[in-house]
Amino acid sequence: MKKLFPVLLAVLALVAASLACSLTEMSLDNARMAFDENGENVTSTFSSTDVFYAVADLNNAPKGTAVVAKWIAVNVQDYDPNYEFQEQTLDITEDGFSGTIYFQLSNDGGWPSGDYKVDLYLNGTMTQSVTFNVQ
Repeated sequence: MKKLFPVLLAVLALVAASLACSLTEMSLDNARMAFDENGENVTSTFSSTDVFYAVADLNNAPKGTAVVAKWIAVNVQDYDPNYEFQEQTLDITEDGFSGTIYFQLSNDGGWPSGDYKVDLYLNGTMTQSVTFNVQ
């Protein structure tokens, strides 16, 4: 029994360490389109003169994390289908960052009507995609 106790203690320590790592894993969640940078006025429909805000919740991001937004015209007149028209990058400069992030896009000439999406990448891996339209 005395030999079994250290083994059980080691197994318990490994399980606790594993659980702690999973609780602090970096993630990008709750992606949404909105009329504001805080993501409080959520929408999936914009007018041609609106500013687009792609908002998401970033958790436990280490310094140097890159979040990329790729804006795509899915089905818009005068554009090829799935045409990527803009890419933006947000570099995290704070270690262990958790909070709301956003990307903002405007068009002085107005947005053409149609279906759009924004794909969000976390360190090169696409993690979220949000569709929206302009009427």
